[in-house]
Amino acid sequence: MNKPLQNELWENIQHFAFDDPASAFPFSKKLQKENNWSSVFTAGAIEEYRRFIFLCCILPNGASPSETVDTVWHLHLTYTTNYWIDFCRKTLHKDIHHYPGKGGGEEQAKHANWYRETLEKYREVFGSLPPSAIWPPALLTVEKINIEIYDRDFFNKNLAFFTIITILVVALLNIFRSNGQDFLVYYFILMVAGIAVSFLLQQHKSKKLDGFIEHHFPTKFSPYQVAFFLYGQHRAYQTALVNLLKRDIIDTSGENYKLTVIPITDPGKEENPLLPALSEKIDVGSIFSYQKGFALMDTNKLQHPAFSLLTSLSKKVDYQKLIVPGIVLAIGFARVFQGMANEKPVGYLVFEIGLFSLVALMVAAQYSYTYLVFKKSASIWMNQNNNGYGNDIINNFTLMGATAIAGFAEYTMLAKVFNREAPVKRNDPDGGLSGNSSSCSSGGDSGCGGGGGCGGCGGGD
Repeated sequence: MNKPLQNELWENIQHFAFDDPASAFPFSKKLQKENNWSSVFTAGAIEEYRRFIFLCCILPNGASPSETVDTVWHLHLTYTTNYWIDFCRKTLHKDIHHYPGKGGGEEQAKHANWYRETLEKYREVFGSLPPSAIWPPALLTVEKINIEIYDRDFFNKNLAFFTIITILVVALLNIFRSNGQDFLVYYFILMVAGIAVSFLLQQHKSKKLDGFIEHHFPTKFSPYQVAFFLYGQHRAYQTALVNLLKRDIIDTSGENYKLTVIPITDPGKEENPLLPALSEKIDVGSIFSYQKGFALMDTNKLQHPAFSLLTSLSKKVDYQKLIVPGIVLAIGFARVFQGMANEKPVGYLVFEIGLFSLVALMVAAQYSYTYLVFKKSASIWMNQNNNGYGNDIINNFTLMGATAIAGFAEYTMLAKVFNREAPVKRNDPDGGLSGNSSSCSSGGDSGCGGGGGCGGCGGGD
């Protein structure tokens, strides 16, 4: 696309109206309410969405959105006429399609690289750095995780033993020729054996994984980095606010905050991810809201190579844990189909299969990479800080959140706001599946990978 056409396209995108003047609840208001954003942050997110779409149109490989930009995009897609007719065809003169990604480690690596390229192209095209509150920096490049968490010999021997015993039982007892009551007994024994072997394999994996995490858990990091790793960006931001209040740099003002002084600090040694931008953007004596401060935080300071490595490990997909349950379920379903073909009742067997599936899923969830990585990491950090009751209130807060400051009068208003914005703990069992991703294509072009939870858009013509 040549320069004059690019300029014309950018001007058209800038002048495109997302809000319907006749609507009592326009696009921007809905976006703000659904995501609990401030009006300032919402306006900024829409502006960055415009820039993302422009990059989609002019870059050969398209662009990948951040999580915030993707949120705007998803909502815009629900306004079908405005998006497909008014925006794509009449303004962009091409369709920008959005497709779900396939998931998996390889797909995520491709998405991460695409997102990193998008940030680089953003700087080239617009001549400025993308705002970090809306475009978080790409994850640091970390060593590739090639470690086999399962001990191959141990896993293969146990799997082979279970498979051989199962085949012998099926063959010698001829269980598919047995009556229904006998099969239910045989199958229950098989279920118990399957759960026992699965549990044994997962226990062995967990011990090896614990050793790997202990070896790679860093010895030097900031409390904001560990809070971000374990609990996400809101916990890291709240930790920064507690630190600033403790240092008498800010004070509470209702549910907002007031900058009381700009300290003289060494930028190279200052760990607080909020202070530099706060000193630059907010005047002494001025009030700022929770959301405004959140948008100012320097997310580059939250990154740590070792924590990025462990985060990558938490996203590994564990296919091995499905093999033993799969064998048990295959035998059960084979018998169900046999019974249905012979017009025999299969209700009790279906109940047994359902019970086994539920227990197997519970075991799988408790031993997922996601759960184990964050559980072990949190345990290491808690042990280093006396389970959140150490002498350092900042470190305590990274672990316990508002509970750590509940007994201090000066933090009362902070705790009230923090509880409303409480982040979700990141070690909830989730079956160990990797994160979601998606991709899109432009006007029939090939799709592209993405960064913050979404693929992106296809290349321009």
